[in-house]
Amino acid sequence: MPFNCFLDSFITQPEEVVNKELSKLKPLNYNKFMWWRTHAQPGAPLGKRSPLKDRIVNGDFNFSCYYWQAQSAAIQARKKVDLDKDNHQSQYEKTTVDVARYRRLLADFEKEENARIEALIDAFTVSFKINREELLDRLCNWSSDLLSFYESLEEFSRPTAVEIRKRGRPRKLALVK
Repeated sequence: MPFNCFLDSFITQPEEVVNKELSKLKPLNYNKFMWWRTHAQPGAPLGKRSPLKDRIVNGDFNFSCYYWQAQSAAIQARKKVDLDKDNHQSQYEKTTVDVARYRRLLADFEKEENARIEALIDAFTVSFKINREELLDRLCNWSSDLLSFYESLEEFSRPTAVEIRKRGRPRKLALVK
């Protein structure tokens, strides 16, 4: 298989769409330990104890930014290759770093998306006392955004207050005389 077909199979989004999505993200400075990452989500995620609606509005369960960075790396690799002049070996040498960046970003994307989906499922099951299968069935059949899904569940059942477990010694019980 020619190298250009290999690179073209990585690119699934047009360059304009990728650049538009990357412009929404916060650029990162170079980090020698995470050299493949170029951008980060604009806001910090809220903690697990925050209300579910606040976490949804904050964007804690939104699509991971690593996908758009991976698409950008594939586009950059494709731009470096001149199909008329370069042979297979020189194409490989020019794009080695970009292909490695692409693969690492896709691995980060898969890991991040799985963690976000599990956190979303856990948050909904705790907040609404709904089992996992029923939640996944409703969520897969929902066609709108996550906030409207939350509001529709909220109409039918009130969310339960999440118990806040305090650390440390329990309170002393007063003796009744």
